Amino acid sequence: MKYSYVIIDNDTKSIERLHELFGKFPEFLCKGTAGNVDSAVDLILDKMPHLVFIDVEVPGQYCAISSFAVLHELKKYTDTLPNFVVVTKTDRYAIEAIKNDVLDYMLKPINLADLRKTVFRFEKKFGTKSETLCLRSYGDYRFIDMEDVLYLKADNNTTDFYMRKGKKVSAYKTLKHFAKTLPDHFVRIHNSYIINTKYVSRIHFGKAVCTVKDSNEMIPFSKSYKTNVEVIKNTLFGANTFQIR
Repeated sequence: MKYSYVIIDNDTKSIERLHELFGKFPEFLCKGTAGNVDSAVDLILDKMPHLVFIDVEVPGQYCAISSFAVLHELKKYTDTLPNFVVVTKTDRYAIEAIKNDVLDYMLKPINLADLRKTVFRFEKKFGTKSETLCLRSYGDYRFIDMEDVLYLKADNNTTDFYMRKGKKVSAYKTLKHFAKTLPDHFVRIHNSYIINTKYVSRIHFGKAVCTVKDSNEMIPFSKSYKTNVEVIKNTLFGANTFQIR
């Protein structure tokens, strides 16, 4: 799925700037904004975002300099808190931010370099590789649910995604590129193939092929990737399976 975020701020220009910068990170989706702390708790509980960008000087019943109180208020209702990023004009609240264990502290005006660092910090510390893949080509954004991908096949300098229900989607990146960015259950078994191990129904070492569920396609694997196939076999063999001799 995509990562989600909300913005707690009453500065319209700052909100628009953050939206603009997040255009560079299409895997992140804004779920809403709140102009004061009073409505922030309701917004966060309603949307349950991954990230909350909050200006500690927005007005509210807690008073302007105590917007961190929203964290304590949330703890009354949920054990799973989002990751907070303070966005403000001054560094005077840095110590309080550290005490509240926020993910990051950003000074206005926000720039792309700072947001990129925050995104990478979030993905490294809290995130996992997204199960929604964004394929971009000349302003065209296509989102693919990785749960629907059976396998990938190299086609010169492009890659074809073979999906459930017989669909095929082409991407203008090499298979090598996707081998580095896909979730761990996508494993390369050939110079031309990456397979979604969740759909492997049979491994035939004599014929050097893997059979894929929902398509009955037989995907070849090469000797140079046989170790990867052994790992797939061992993983699947230990995943609530039993053997009949």
